[in-house]
Amino acid sequence: MEVITGGQLPLGVTFRENAVFDDFLPGDNARTVGALRHALARLDEQMLYLWGAPGSGLSHVLQASVHELQGQGLEVVYLPLKECLEYGPEALENLDEVGALALDDIDVIAGKLEWEEALFHLYNRLRDSGRTVLVTSHQSPLHLDLALPDLKSRLGWGLTFQIQPLNDEQKMDWLIWKARRRGLALEPDVAAFIINRVARSMQSLVDAFERLDQRSLAEQRRLTIPFVKQVLVL
Repeated sequence: MEVITGGQLPLGVTFRENAVFDDFLPGDNARTVGALRHALARLDEQMLYLWGAPGSGLSHVLQASVHELQGQGLEVVYLPLKECLEYGPEALENLDEVGALALDDIDVIAGKLEWEEALFHLYNRLRDSGRTVLVTSHQSPLHLDLALPDLKSRLGWGLTFQIQPLNDEQKMDWLIWKARRRGLALEPDVAAFIINRVARSMQSLVDAFERLDQRSLAEQRRLTIPFVKQVLVL
């Protein structure tokens, strides 16, 4: 996915086409995700703030929200701020006419006054024209360490959703569920082996599973512990 933004800067951002709600095992987040999807369907709130611990699946939920809004015919721009820092706050220019703006990892601009001011003014313009802004953060809006108090207050104006990370048992369930959706058999002992040897973040598990799925398909191999060791070089 390529986004053209401020000053016609081409941003080759990371956006996964399969990051949808149907591909997200909610664990303890079922009610939260249900409330978020309800808010996305109504769009009567102009700030949707998603936060949670690293590895809790925030980027997946945000990208799933983008897919949901696009399904309603809305033009949505998704910007992972970690990947946009090198472009400077100019990356936020020329976005006044988008239907909705999704900003991933707002933490990375905390303390960067030029970025904060650019986002503050952009949000005000979008709000005045009835647009919606979605952001993710590893901190609640009350604890986000921003230099600009007015921006901090704006971020707390809308709806806030806390995404809880999956525990190890839920991650095992996710791996088995994910494998079943791909037509693969993954035994609980193999899932436990993966959980115990791969970094605990959901992104690490997603990446590990995708590698296993691709190799399993290419080599027509079952997902066994020896095969997992070979593919993931454990």
